[in-house]
Amino acid sequence: MHNHYRVATLDSLIENVKIKINNPNYDSLYQRRLEDFLKNNIKKKYGNIPVVATIFLIEKYNKKGSNEISEENQWYYRNKEFANSFEELLRSITKSKMYSLISIEYYSGYHILIVGEPDGLSFEGKMNNKAKLYEIKSFNITEFYTKFSSKFKDYLLIRKVLNMIKENSSQLILYQYLLERTQEFGLIGEIEKINSYGEIYIYSDSKEYLSWARKIIEQNLNIITKYARRYNAYNLSLKDGGTININNKKMYYFKIDFRVKYNQKTVEKYLKNLNELIKSLKSVDNRNL
Repeated sequence: MHNHYRVATLDSLIENVKIKINNPNYDSLYQRRLEDFLKNNIKKKYGNIPVVATIFLIEKYNKKGSNEISEENQWYYRNKEFANSFEELLRSITKSKMYSLISIEYYSGYHILIVGEPDGLSFEGKMNNKAKLYEIKSFNITEFYTKFSSKFKDYLLIRKVLNMIKENSSQLILYQYLLERTQEFGLIGEIEKINSYGEIYIYSDSKEYLSWARKIIEQNLNIITKYARRYNAYNLSLKDGGTININNKKMYYFKIDFRVKYNQKTVEKYLKNLNELIKSLKSVDNRNL
């Protein structure tokens, strides 16, 4: 998800959590516990500390310090309505909910709260001690197909799929870290096992464009799988999709599924960006964030 894209404050996060209590996509009981915990524990201990989203840490690293929104997020905002529909489809299939997961980090004398919201989180087992994290990406192949020349189209499609796998995997790894930290705060019961699942939905109103995309991905699936391992993504598979109607517009889609393996070094890599953020915050009053 793309909430809290840049730097906020604890007060704004508390307000945001409160609003989401009545949102059916969220676990309302958990959001209430979190609101109380943030107000009566975290704020009393640390004050109105800065809040940073996991997606911002990822963007900060990948853009080497730039605050520019990545191309992936530009695609997301242009097609947000479709992205939301696929996220809701995912939650209905997996019977999962959204949770605002948190961690408190301490760098250079500053406490910073990290927040992240996976597209879906479910608990299974007799004791609800097995967690499944879900994160999806989606993009409109029609927009992609008409944007680029045919000379490089195949290569650019493969590169785009790999970039989406990379960002998806990075988010899931950070979400697992936050889930474990959230559990340590006592906001979630004991978890014995966490599995992370990534999905990429490729859609179009044109069967022709979608068929082209599937053919190219199928032909290069071994290459995509090989490079995806560098991003801790495994067990890639191409799955048949179907149709989805959004505002009376029929869209065809298929998807790529994969598993993501937790990697602590990936977490440490992104958390290092907090040092840069702290430097920029030292000259900024929290009220203006």
